[in-house]
Amino acid sequence: MTKPFALGGLLLLPALLGVSATPAGAAAFWALWVLIVTLYGWSCAWVRNRLSGNWRLIANVLLATTWVSCAHLVAQALAFGPSMALGAYLGLIGVQCVLLEHACLFAANQRRAQLQLFTVATGLLVAITLSRLLLGSSIATLAPTGFILLGLWLAGCQAWTQRRKPH
Repeated sequence: MTKPFALGGLLLLPALLGVSATPAGAAAFWALWVLIVTLYGWSCAWVRNRLSGNWRLIANVLLATTWVSCAHLVAQALAFGPSMALGAYLGLIGVQCVLLEHACLFAANQRRAQLQLFTVATGLLVAITLSRLLLGSSIATLAPTGFILLGLWLAGCQAWTQRRKPH
């Protein structure tokens, strides 16, 4: 991710660690995250062309909370029990959407950065979920284990990119 998108991308880390305990929770979170971010990006295009300044920020916050609330209601209607664990993490998606809009991620010329954000977030979610699943013990489902696994995955990715760059 490029520097302006780093803060918005970092907001996914608590959610990735919290929902990656089970594959079903990770898949539900990923589907809702993609849905919310996509709908928010489409609806912000309309706001971006018509409002500016503080009015634009207020409209962005209202759009984010609207999409998050609608997604949470849909999740509750489809699967009430598992959706209750996603509630706090869905709120982080709304904050992430507003920050990414402020960093201009949803502009038309940022398709590559959008794809990069989706790829990195999906890859981390899959990697952490599979690692926890392969470890298989009850310790792997705890949040501190998620932090350790995330650190190992990020260190591995950094070592991989350092190895590929010529010195």
